[in-house]
Amino acid sequence: MANTTMEEVSLAEGLGRMFYLVTPASTSYPDLASLPKAYTQQAAPYFLAMTILEWAVLWAKGEQARFSDGLFNVIHGLIMTMMEFIMKGALFSAYLYIHANHTLYALPWDSVVTWVVAGLAIDFCYYWVHRAHHEVNVLWAAHQVHHSSEDYNLSTALRQSAFQGFGSWPFYLPMAFFVPPAQAVIHKELNLLYQFWIHTELVSNIGPLEYILNTASHHRVHHGANRYCLDKNYAGVLIIWDRMFGTFEAEREDVKLVYGLVDQPQFWNPVAHQLHYYGKVWEKAASMPDWTSFFSAFVKGPGWFPGTERLGDITFVLENPVRAKYGPAHSPLLHLYSLPHFLLTFLTIEVVTGPESGLGQTTSLMVILYLLWTLTNIGLLYEGGPWAWPVELTRCLMTLVVLGHLSLPSSIPSLAPTVLQGVFTGSAAVAGIGCLRATMGNKAAMD
Repeated sequence: MANTTMEEVSLAEGLGRMFYLVTPASTSYPDLASLPKAYTQQAAPYFLAMTILEWAVLWAKGEQARFSDGLFNVIHGLIMTMMEFIMKGALFSAYLYIHANHTLYALPWDSVVTWVVAGLAIDFCYYWVHRAHHEVNVLWAAHQVHHSSEDYNLSTALRQSAFQGFGSWPFYLPMAFFVPPAQAVIHKELNLLYQFWIHTELVSNIGPLEYILNTASHHRVHHGANRYCLDKNYAGVLIIWDRMFGTFEAEREDVKLVYGLVDQPQFWNPVAHQLHYYGKVWEKAASMPDWTSFFSAFVKGPGWFPGTERLGDITFVLENPVRAKYGPAHSPLLHLYSLPHFLLTFLTIEVVTGPESGLGQTTSLMVILYLLWTLTNIGLLYEGGPWAWPVELTRCLMTLVVLGHLSLPSSIPSLAPTVLQGVFTGSAAVAGIGCLRATMGNKAAMD
């Protein structure tokens, strides 16, 4: 069976991948070494183009997506990308070991039957992965990041957890006894790409296919913080799993959906978003009266407490909640400041995680820690706390010092150091002004 290399992919095929509209011939590979660059990485232009188109349609309808929320959706996606780079497939090693040493029946890689079985198996396993991440508290600590956006648009699909993979791959291991690793990887990526388009309010329904496929309507329910939405519609591509296992819920026209978490965090800091719920899990466990309840706090539902069902009591959750979206006031000029630093971070991640970066393990880790600092600072700036600009000024000044002694890889244009020094010199000046204004504001408040 022939396969299509990355260079031969047409616009139509690249777009088709976003909707799982591909052929077995173009997406089957004999082994991992034959796989092209990850489909999810190749899809970046489609993510951007579809998001811009959605925002344009919203603007034409008199609605407006929040730039800050969209920015942090992408930031969470970048944090996940850096974590995946650090792990470098370590979580997949168990699958490779089982398939290499304990295969019960090795399905041929170039068979259409294998392609279909792999697609169905990945989607079936994803249902249980997703359900577990909602119904097991310690797994929810990772997945809650994806649900923390109070807006619902295509960029929401990019808001991902850096740690969810740790609790996901074990659910796929039974496939290793039959499905070749390359087919598992490809279908997992196609499954993920399909779920991008369902994060929108612009598509109402798609007719009879609503009975078979997971759609925007079904997934809006899944992201709702209304009582009837909780613990529903876990599907990836096929909604039939929810219908089979009793977790399906149709969208209701008489209830306005409210998105986000029931207990919505009140901060923008992306690293805090990734980590804060683990602290909540521990606090809950530590408050339990006995060891049974202590362990139950980790493995039962996020809403569980002694005396309730495994998933907890949701009767306290309002059917029609009304709340203001989190978003401290800030100058629109902050977007002009944060966007260049976000783009620099995005480009740096592309370089560091690329196959030809030439960076050692220690250097790569230090760069990633610096990028996490940068993304965290952007969050602090949007929160508007008193230490936001002083911390940002410190980052800019330290960056200028490092740039003066840094030898960039030969693949970086020779003009880049001059441009970077200009950007961070200007940024340091802006951060200095921000510090002065913050100081004056604090002094006025004290007076």
